[in-house]
Amino acid sequence: MRRLLFIFSCLTLLIGQVAAQNHTITGTVTDANGLPVAGATIAVKGTNRGTSTASDGSFTVTVPASAKTLIISAVNYTPQEVDIAGKTTIGTLALKPGNQSLNEVVVVAYGTQRKTNVTGAVATVSGAMVADKPFTSVDKELQGSVAGLQATSTSGAPGSATDIRIRGIGSINAGAAPLWVIDGAIAQTTDLTVNTTTANPLSTLNPDDIESITVLKDAVSTAPYGSRGANGVILVTTKKGKAGKSRINVVAEVGQNSRAFNPSNKPMTGPQYTQALRQSIIGGGYATDNAGADALIIDPNFLGFPSNYQQTNTNWYDVVSQKGNQSQLNVNLSGGNDKTTVYASAGYFNQKGTSIASDFQRFSGALAVTHKASDRFTLSTNINASNASQHTPTNGGTFANPVLTNYFLLPWYTPYNSDGSFRFGNNDSLNEFPLGGGIFNPVVQAAYNFALTQQTSVRGNATGELKILDNLKVTTRFAGDYVAVQEDSYRNPFYGDGYGNGGDASSSYTRTFAYTWSNFADWKQKINTDGDVYFDLKAGVEAYDRKFYTLQASGKNFPQTLGLKYLANTSTPTTTLAYPEESAIFSEFGIADFNYKDRYVLSGSFRRDEASVFGADHRWGSFYSIGGTWNLNEEQFMKDQNLFSLLKLRASFGQTGNSNGFNVNTAKPLYGSSYVYSGTIYGGNYAGQPGLVPYNVGDAELTWEKNQSFNFGLDFGLLKNRLDGTVEYYHRETTSLLSPVPFSYTSGFSNQLENIGSVVNKGIEVTLNGRPVVTRDFTWQISFNIAHNVNRVKSLYQNKPVPNSTFEYTVGHDLQEFYLQQWAGVNSQTGAPQWYTDGTKKTITGDYDSAGLALNHSASPSVYGGLSNTFTYKAFSLDFQFSYNFGNYIFDNWYNYLNSDGQVYGSFNNMSSQLRAWQKPGDKTDVPQLVLGGNNNSNQVSTRWLYKGDFIRLRNIQFSYNLPSDVTKKMHLGTVSIYVRGTNLWTFGTDKNLPYDPEAGINSQANLEVLIPKTFAGGIRVGF
Repeated sequence: MRRLLFIFSCLTLLIGQVAAQNHTITGTVTDANGLPVAGATIAVKGTNRGTSTASDGSFTVTVPASAKTLIISAVNYTPQEVDIAGKTTIGTLALKPGNQSLNEVVVVAYGTQRKTNVTGAVATVSGAMVADKPFTSVDKELQGSVAGLQATSTSGAPGSATDIRIRGIGSINAGAAPLWVIDGAIAQTTDLTVNTTTANPLSTLNPDDIESITVLKDAVSTAPYGSRGANGVILVTTKKGKAGKSRINVVAEVGQNSRAFNPSNKPMTGPQYTQALRQSIIGGGYATDNAGADALIIDPNFLGFPSNYQQTNTNWYDVVSQKGNQSQLNVNLSGGNDKTTVYASAGYFNQKGTSIASDFQRFSGALAVTHKASDRFTLSTNINASNASQHTPTNGGTFANPVLTNYFLLPWYTPYNSDGSFRFGNNDSLNEFPLGGGIFNPVVQAAYNFALTQQTSVRGNATGELKILDNLKVTTRFAGDYVAVQEDSYRNPFYGDGYGNGGDASSSYTRTFAYTWSNFADWKQKINTDGDVYFDLKAGVEAYDRKFYTLQASGKNFPQTLGLKYLANTSTPTTTLAYPEESAIFSEFGIADFNYKDRYVLSGSFRRDEASVFGADHRWGSFYSIGGTWNLNEEQFMKDQNLFSLLKLRASFGQTGNSNGFNVNTAKPLYGSSYVYSGTIYGGNYAGQPGLVPYNVGDAELTWEKNQSFNFGLDFGLLKNRLDGTVEYYHRETTSLLSPVPFSYTSGFSNQLENIGSVVNKGIEVTLNGRPVVTRDFTWQISFNIAHNVNRVKSLYQNKPVPNSTFEYTVGHDLQEFYLQQWAGVNSQTGAPQWYTDGTKKTITGDYDSAGLALNHSASPSVYGGLSNTFTYKAFSLDFQFSYNFGNYIFDNWYNYLNSDGQVYGSFNNMSSQLRAWQKPGDKTDVPQLVLGGNNNSNQVSTRWLYKGDFIRLRNIQFSYNLPSDVTKKMHLGTVSIYVRGTNLWTFGTDKNLPYDPEAGINSQANLEVLIPKTFAGGIRVGF
């Protein structure tokens, strides 16, 4: 801490020297009603100096002696210029309501644009919306914030990955996630870990360092990124220094995490399980009443449970869960003068997960310097570095998964002996946790084993901008993204997965470094004397290179101690692996805009990419876009009306590409030391001699997936912008899909990837923002967005269906439509299970082998979005945001075990929904009769395993209080805000039978992951 304070003290002194001033100007900014306007921008005209207003609307700005004018602006107000010649204060300035949205500058590809000039579908999220929230990565904070952007997490483990799709799924085998660009660098967002169930490179970026996020959704906005823009682009701009008085901001927060979703359908308690077990024994004909069933339960020749088994009722959820503490501390400093500005920050984030053996910790720092060397040349550089470490348990069906034990372990098992020692092996008289197998005691696994992942990242750029003429400048920018991942895991020799190996361990090191070097010119030419008719042309070249390297090793047989846990302590190596990869893209691009008096704007782009991952004859691809907008509110016939403050029509069309997900070797015919056939790995070595075998067929004709997109949009503002919004319609078709083409098995390969097939996504997005109440003391702001997307497969290889696990890709259907046997419910007279024989659902059968497979129900939602509200009363404010999702279905991978209808009774626990089972003729229920050993395949895979995925979630709520300025001045502070917040506090509207969190990833597959957390936290923000 002392070192941190010393560094920031030195930076403060440095900036104080840089920011030597001449004199200060003070003032207060209010609205037309006299209400203070916080966060208004105060800019010194003709310089880079400026500041912003405090919560009470006051400001102090230091200006050079030559300064004559201040420009004061704020969102939803008309900018005003104020004369300051010979003054030390401007007094109180009342801003007039205005259409700030037209004057707002947004970040777009290779620069910025006034919002009135934007012809594409672009959404922005301010840094304030993502800062300081208790999420480990910024992608999680986008849920419900942008229309058409679907963000969902499969796992609640701290540091876990988040699935994001923009306007549907546009690929089958290539990548479908958007491109992330952080300060000009193409960012690594794919999980690089080898042995960790889930990790996220974006978790190494501190959200508190983000200035803004721009989401590009249509062709005219994404085409400048060419072969990587098909799935949308997310631009992240980090904070830079602001000229003016040095400012330091500190945010400290502490909180606690627990399970976000508490389902009504839970694992059965001891008494409930006894009831169901009795029913299954009677249903199987082994007994005729409860007394007879009870006798068989403890009979050593039947189930053989201890006679006192009902005396224990363990809640395994309590055993494997933890109420984890969470804390964060962020400090940043900003300042400078009209020549040089500096921003520096340091951050710490710590979070424990909802499951034992899960936690996350991050240390981060950032530094950004911008220096105006002359009136013609500006140099800027920034660097953002962090180290994140996480412990993450296994998932799915592994016996060491603590979440699995919550659902599967019998309630009369217990993790401890009466003396408090761990129960397992020879220390387990009841043989509940034997050494040789079964589900492991989760507390032993958490105490004896570990799985540690550490990610180190460095992101940054250096940019030089030379103004050759007043209307011509050239820019060179070198941006880099470095991520290194180190993994170490250990499984003890005494019990669990490592027991059979005498203990085992693995270590891996993976790193990737990618740089993007952009060089472009920007020529802006006025056409008329008024300067309101002009064109803006950018042209340049870009080089991208990515280097990847991984080193992996494992071993077994440890000394019989828990004191030695790393790979070096094993006696027997088991695997070693190391290899590099490299890929590159060279690009030429042009971007053009034509503006006629802010009424009509035309834009277009063209880009040529050469990618090394394709064959030599197919490495070049061309991508283009064209768009236009008509600002009707700028027309003369609209000047005399008062209803619309903004009325704008937009349209765009273009073609982008998708090379994301193409491996560097996908197009190449390769030999290797091993190959995979029907899921089995075969080696190429023979009789101790090294050998090579065909590894990949390759296809020199492979090229990009192509995405053609049309977008039509309407932007509007009503009643002096008290209500504004956007309505979008889009249609995007992806062709040349990377698809498997079947091969004869005599070739040694089952298929070859080729560019065949197409898929269409089309839909509507609506965003509405309103200010229903604006008074001197009270304001209410509301924002709502909703998106509806329809996905359809348009063509495939020979238009034949392609099975894919629980889905089947079929022409005319959704990519994520389930292909399952059709459940027809329970026969009310016999309690037997029933299925439909085909998709028409006209004929019912009781024979599972006669059950027909059919397509219905999708894993993709019909509608999704968010709703947020902000209420402000004097110094108090209340903010809350809901996210929602409707229309999808969730597939339960573990239904056959947890709703077994008696098949696994006596071995594993089941869900409480089993208590609804049929018992007598005439019972109408959705659960068949319980029969020990199973009821005629009733628990086999079918649409019975599907749950509705609908939910509404209170994603974030915050109540804050800003201390009065007279109090903070006495404390020699600028601003002080105290707040309490909660995230994921309330989830409702869900399927009553759903036993898991409804947020189940893009594929809607429940796989016993660490539970998603809800957080209660409190904090303080201090500015000085």
